[in-house]
Amino acid sequence: MTDITLEEYKALRTLQRAVDDALEDSLRGRETLTQTFKRCFPLVLSLTGAKAVAITTRDEELVEQTWNEGDWSDRHPGALLEGAVGVRRLGADTLVSQPLDVAGTRVGVFGLLFANDATAPDSSARLLRVLDTVAEQLDTVLCLVHTASEKHQLILQCNSHLANPVFEAGMDLAVLTLAQRVRLPGFLLLYRDAVQPHVLHYRTYRNGHLEFESGEQPHAGLEAAIRQHGPRLLLSEESTLRRLFSGRTTEAVLISGAAAQGPLGKIVVWNDSGFSSYAMDLIRVLASTLSQRLQDYNRERIHLSQFFPNAIIDALLHDPAYAQYLRAQDQEVGILFADINGFTRICEQGFDSPRNIGRFVDEWSQRAVGCIWEHGGVFDKMVGDCVIGLFGPPFFKGTPRERAQAAVRAACDIQAFTASLGAREEVAALCERVKLPGLGVAVGVNLAHANCGLFGPNRQYTAFSSGMNQAARLQSLAGFRETLVMERVHDALVGSDEPFFQGLRFGPLTETPVKNVAQPLRHYRLEPLTP
Repeated sequence: MTDITLEEYKALRTLQRAVDDALEDSLRGRETLTQTFKRCFPLVLSLTGAKAVAITTRDEELVEQTWNEGDWSDRHPGALLEGAVGVRRLGADTLVSQPLDVAGTRVGVFGLLFANDATAPDSSARLLRVLDTVAEQLDTVLCLVHTASEKHQLILQCNSHLANPVFEAGMDLAVLTLAQRVRLPGFLLLYRDAVQPHVLHYRTYRNGHLEFESGEQPHAGLEAAIRQHGPRLLLSEESTLRRLFSGRTTEAVLISGAAAQGPLGKIVVWNDSGFSSYAMDLIRVLASTLSQRLQDYNRERIHLSQFFPNAIIDALLHDPAYAQYLRAQDQEVGILFADINGFTRICEQGFDSPRNIGRFVDEWSQRAVGCIWEHGGVFDKMVGDCVIGLFGPPFFKGTPRERAQAAVRAACDIQAFTASLGAREEVAALCERVKLPGLGVAVGVNLAHANCGLFGPNRQYTAFSSGMNQAARLQSLAGFRETLVMERVHDALVGSDEPFFQGLRFGPLTETPVKNVAQPLRHYRLEPLTP
């Protein structure tokens, strides 16, 4: 390559400053690439003597596009720039072109068209220096634009992944997408349980791939730290977490929640060489997006926790189409109504304040709902002190017999724990004060078709049918510590090969007319289980 003369050096410096100033003005004005090239190209043509200029690169949406200025005759500059780079004849003219790169990645081609033949070695060298001077300035602005555009596209991809109805699947895809753009050897997401805020869950990733998770693939160190510190791990730059992971650099990003609740979670990343500002910006943006996703996810879990136990909620939320199980559908279901015997008398004569009534009902109902959940049931609602359970929803996998069996098992458990609650000294004294033989519960069990699903403005999971009304009426007929089952339930249990149900004893079939019901209720009394 020929030596640069002083005159050429001055010309190149003038060109460099002029293009740099034009690009600075564009950046200050926050101009688009189209506006930037429209500002710069006439200047480049004027100072270089070229007859035309063109650049092929990606626009702000990362879509490849060609911008050009000057006289290209009837030739398409984009197609010309696709050819070999360097200096080459183009008819009577000379095209000089070179690749553009951002952080070592090729992002386009820049070219100038000069009149006449300039392919001689000295002329070619001068043209390449002119081209390189302009391209060097363009690389700077393209780096800013492309970095911002790639960051924006990456954020959109992560947001799209996090919109996955299955939170964990969306999170896995978002972290993998992030790891494909920036080096991410270690990544931890630690977050609160929606229903039990003192419980923490986690997912850890190595180079974007899931490595450990709470539950199925536990991390021994994290499990021990969570047992020892609990939610305090979320509150600060907890050194305990730093000691768990290899690498000289560990960064923590809090995932914010409501001010009164404190942080929802924390992202911790680590490696041996630190993180660029670009990488940390992306991680912080991911944390911000994740904050909203976690709030939505938690809101859904809290809503579902009114009706379903955690195992059912997990099964629902791990199915992208879980909403189908919550839509109204007609199914034969087990139905249970359980009501405390003499509750009105207990409230009026046994307690000195509404607060104590509430505490009593809260303890009893919580345990009653636990019995329903333990046997795979759904908590429908509570009407006064009456707890209502459904057996079969939301997946309806079992047979009608299995649903009846689950309802009867739950009824027996509710009877047993209620009687044991009545044996407590303070409860026994309460029952004696109101002249009750003890604490008891009246239960009605039915097996009938019902329309089950989320209903009403609050989207409550419930069921509607005449069978629900029958179960309610049956429960009202039950006496002290008595469980009455409809004929359909009794018939479903007969012939069971399970020892528990073979050991059940029933009274005679009874027909009881009830108000506003056309046919009498046909039911059996379930004899109390012997200890």
